Amino acid sequence: MTVGEALSWAAKKLLEAEVPEPQADAEWLLAHTLKTSRTALRLNRDKALPDEQWHAYEQLISKRAERVPLAYIIGEQPFCGLVLKVDERVMIPRQETEQLVEFLSERLKQLNDEHLMLADIGTGSGAIALALAAKFEGATVFGVDISAEALEVAEDNAKRLGLAKRCVFLHGDLTEPLEAIFASPVFNAIVANLPYVADSEWEKLEPEVRCHEPEIALKGGSDGLSVISRFIQRPLKKLLVPRGFVALEVGAGQALKVQNLLRHQGWRQVTVVKDFAGVERFVFAQR
Repeated sequence: MTVGEALSWAAKKLLEAEVPEPQADAEWLLAHTLKTSRTALRLNRDKALPDEQWHAYEQLISKRAERVPLAYIIGEQPFCGLVLKVDERVMIPRQETEQLVEFLSERLKQLNDEHLMLADIGTGSGAIALALAAKFEGATVFGVDISAEALEVAEDNAKRLGLAKRCVFLHGDLTEPLEAIFASPVFNAIVANLPYVADSEWEKLEPEVRCHEPEIALKGGSDGLSVISRFIQRPLKKLLVPRGFVALEVGAGQALKVQNLLRHQGWRQVTVVKDFAGVERFVFAQR
């Protein structure tokens, strides 16, 4: 079995399983098996594949054909220049959330504060918290999650990336742990990527999401906004310093409703930002 033959077999098997990008995933998994790059694979298609590596590759392809997400099989996911360890305890960080970090970072730069205090609610793998800590060397970031299992992943990522000294992870519901610690406003920004998939949309999701990613990180109730609504009702302004702001990622078609929820809670400076696909995806509210 050569590299090229192995790739052809794998791509066909993944295509039959209706995996969205069979050729790319076949390459990623073989590169992972051989500890090399996809480019190297293409340059060495005629190279023989040792039996041991072939059998290991065959097992990985079988998992992917069962619609186990690629990131869970490989065990990692790139995010904002970092490589995060991920498994089924956490949702896989999305490209849209990378855009949220970029938009958030631009706003933070405008504050001209070297010692930022930031909070990431629903931190999961720690993706947003760690990306912000990496971008702002003087920042202290608090990540909160209701899942103790997710926090284990976040803490492991922080240690591995050398960011544990500036990233504090707390177990609890939404901002409750922060409210218990901080009696006065301290945060420059509170970012939240909370569950927003409506019950009616759940069965329509791809098997990779519906069957493998944690429901607690994705399902947002009948309209998708149950967790986001509870977040907006928390005393967020008591945690934010003047000019501090809240940043939310929301589902397609939810931005206007979230905007109205914020205004109902007394927020006046509320803006909606589109993602790169033109979807109204991010909502910002400034104190």
